[in-house]
Amino acid sequence: MKIKDIIKMCRENLKRRKGRTFLSVLGVVVGCCSIISMLSIGVGVSSQQQVWINGMGDLTSIDVWPNYSMGDSSAQINDETLSQIKAVPDVKMAVAPLSLGGAGFSDFTIFAGKNDRYKSQYPEASGIESEMLPEIGYELLDGEMPAKKGEILIGEFADYSLCDTKRPEGKNQIDFYNYMIYDENGGESLSPDAPEPYTNMVGSEIKVCIYDEDGKPAYSETFRVVGKVKTNYNLVGPTNSGFIFRKEDLKALITEAQKSLGMKRKELNYDSLKVWASDVSKVTDVETEIKSLGFETSSMASMRDEVKKEMATIQLALGGIGAVSLFVAAIGIMNTMIMSVSERTKEIGIMKALGCFVSDIRKLFLLEASYIGLLGGIVGSALSGIISFIINIVYVNLSGAQLEESLIKYLLTSPNRISIMPLWLFLFGVLFSMLVGLAAGTYPALKAVKISPLEAMKNE
Repeated sequence: MKIKDIIKMCRENLKRRKGRTFLSVLGVVVGCCSIISMLSIGVGVSSQQQVWINGMGDLTSIDVWPNYSMGDSSAQINDETLSQIKAVPDVKMAVAPLSLGGAGFSDFTIFAGKNDRYKSQYPEASGIESEMLPEIGYELLDGEMPAKKGEILIGEFADYSLCDTKRPEGKNQIDFYNYMIYDENGGESLSPDAPEPYTNMVGSEIKVCIYDEDGKPAYSETFRVVGKVKTNYNLVGPTNSGFIFRKEDLKALITEAQKSLGMKRKELNYDSLKVWASDVSKVTDVETEIKSLGFETSSMASMRDEVKKEMATIQLALGGIGAVSLFVAAIGIMNTMIMSVSERTKEIGIMKALGCFVSDIRKLFLLEASYIGLLGGIVGSALSGIISFIINIVYVNLSGAQLEESLIKYLLTSPNRISIMPLWLFLFGVLFSMLVGLAAGTYPALKAVKISPLEAMKNE
């Protein structure tokens, strides 16, 4: 028999038993919808997790800090160990911010404005190599990068951190957090009705004052604010409401202040440092090498790998739940085909008596089973797409999510959907359903070819 004759017979046989064919196809549709809908939710959750991780920072960056679980024997981060870490293979750059707060002073304050009217007590103040600032990713909002001695940067909201010494306690500072607006990506901005800060430090001078244990000024130094940077918590340095010094300037300030206070000069250690690998694929190797030096590490890349493992487990579980329905559908197809073989015993005997090849009979039954699976897969996959849309609409309504795009664009392209059905998942549903049908029809096809022509023709 020619293949087109087998296909024609297949379609006619299925049409002749419309009710049974419909129920078998319906079983595949239900099973296909179950497995694809479950997997689409897994893909959606995975996409949301990926958006969340990407929003948290550079995947090539690694945070490093001393291994405090080792107690006094833990490796300290200083200039020597910083040089060691910079020498690790595949390390693109490493930055260790120097903290003024960690220098051991009992009290320090930053003053601004005429006659030191405004002050910021115990402010966040870090020193970073000035030549590294553009590479790290600092984004200027105003002014320029520090290039000369005595020049510093301030964080986006550092002006609001100042207190007015001429105002009564409790009313001497603007609580700008009440006017803060947060977007979905973690960005911050002030609402239009936010009051202006008491003073704008960019372009003016500030004074850093160090006090002794009795609260008396022991050392002070003046710096000029030359720029303001955008808040970015993924970067080193206090970009929100702190002060960023050139590291060499802050080191000199700490040294002179320690002399004035009569403090024993100690080696300056860093609380932590940030390392950038040359490529995302090298992050794991760099982390392993740094840990061998006695430090603890954390990175977005390692977090992403853990999330991927968790999502793979979730998708497998969801897919397994859906596969149960498809397995039930496969049993339905097998039952339909076995009954078909029993009912068509005489037909099979006549085909064999007329010289029809056994392989053609096998192909006929396998094709019928595959056709049922194919129809169920196409309808089930299309229906799964509609179900995916409905799930996302319900999710938006129940969660109260604020969409940055139109609803149609959200349903078709947004990575924040709870259910995502990519093209490969649609094709997988169709192909998998067809293969399930093929597998379910294997036993009935083998049973059909074993029927004796003589016994089949006697059958009524």
